Amino acid sequence: MKKHWMIILATLLLILSGCQEENSVKSNDTVKETQKKEKEAASLSESSFYKPTSRKQMNHVHGIGYPGNQDELFVATHVGPLIYLDGIWYEAKANNNDYMGFQAVSDGFYSSGHPGEGSDLPNPLGLIKSTDRGKTLEQLGFQGESDFHYLAVGYETHSIYAVNQQKNSKMDIGVYYSEDASEWDQVQLKGTPDQINGIFAHPSNANVVAITSPKGLYLSENQGQSFTPITEEISITSMAFLKDHIIFANHGATSQLVSLKNGEETLISMPNKIEEAIDYLALNPQNENEISFHTSDGSLYQTKDAGQSWVALIDQGKLN
Repeated sequence: MKKHWMIILATLLLILSGCQEENSVKSNDTVKETQKKEKEAASLSESSFYKPTSRKQMNHVHGIGYPGNQDELFVATHVGPLIYLDGIWYEAKANNNDYMGFQAVSDGFYSSGHPGEGSDLPNPLGLIKSTDRGKTLEQLGFQGESDFHYLAVGYETHSIYAVNQQKNSKMDIGVYYSEDASEWDQVQLKGTPDQINGIFAHPSNANVVAITSPKGLYLSENQGQSFTPITEEISITSMAFLKDHIIFANHGATSQLVSLKNGEETLISMPNKIEEAIDYLALNPQNENEISFHTSDGSLYQTKDAGQSWVALIDQGKLN
């Protein structure tokens, strides 16, 4: 009987040893995969998904921003994303989708649009999110039925405002709000002008949203149910929230950036005489003095000292 139990014990030890070895292999594989993802997230130059671009021309920009709390300027284009970092432009090796309604957030970006060449993604993309610079895309809804040209997503709250231009399975035509992309409520937009240029969500206060228009800048503190004008009647083409103030772009004979805080407006020095409208404006959450803006003629400018000096990253579609 004793010999019988010794055989059983030895067998159990072998089984347990095998299980431990298998778990160890799985654990090591998991650790390696996590380390690989962290390495790619930490260093764009070491990413297997991005490479320095050979492109000299960039057209049809659909948004700019600083996703994932990194110092990388992400430019969403008609033929895929480009990222600018430390004087180098990078392009994605795959998933070169037409990202419409691009919105940078603290852990990545939200977007809509259309799949790129050779993609098996549904067309249109619906609402998507990525937390790894676009390498993988989480499908949040409306795949194959909606292309949201205008989105606003809170950088930290991730609260979503979507402008729906064609009826889909959950929305009529109009503006809708959601905290998590599962349930959607229509926004009333009381007090807004007839024509709207864009919609913008506050980074940390889900109740605050702004609307730009040819008649000024309008602010809501009740999730878009009602709005109040906060500037004079002038064409506002884009804006960006900070936690305690706003930077907006107005357009008359020329374009001008303005800082608005506690009702007081301060002009920001411009790179030169900008006659074209500023269609996209982005501030680096890691450095409020870093401002980037894109113009309707395909130029992109950046300052890292709040406007004291500017660099042209793109000149009328040509990468610098």
